[in-house]
Amino acid sequence: MTPASFHYSNRNVITSMDQIKGFIKNMVYHNEENGYTVLTLQAEGEEITVVGSLRAVDIGDTIAVTGTFIEHPVYGKQMKAESFSVTVPDDAQAMERYLASGAIKGIGQALASKIVKIFGADTFRVIEEEPELLTRVKGISAKKAMDISMQMHEKST
Repeated sequence: MTPASFHYSNRNVITSMDQIKGFIKNMVYHNEENGYTVLTLQAEGEEITVVGSLRAVDIGDTIAVTGTFIEHPVYGKQMKAESFSVTVPDDAQAMERYLASGAIKGIGQALASKIVKIFGADTFRVIEEEPELLTRVKGISAKKAMDISMQMHEKST
């Protein structure tokens, strides 16, 4: 984890900001009203607890988080998020992990593997732009293909 920038706090003290990128492995807590979230991020080969206002994120999402590391007296090292952005998985392994995460209902690990094996890096484009091609995957009907595509469109808006 490398410092990404410097940030002036309310006390005009310069604090180093870190940026990490990974996928959400677990949602420990999420408050619907204010967006406060505690999650486990799989990043750089380790699991990192991230806390803060993280609205509209879900298990399996790949996110880039900017913030500062703090030591919580009970829960240990955590990243306190200042900002974040959801990013599109950019390799076959990340795409498969996202599809198998439960983010898209009806796709488990086995089906996610089949889809990515057939379409590779083109998987998300096929799902969004040519969902009828998903019927090439054993176990996906035309109706299920359209449902998968519709769910992906809803997630991206």
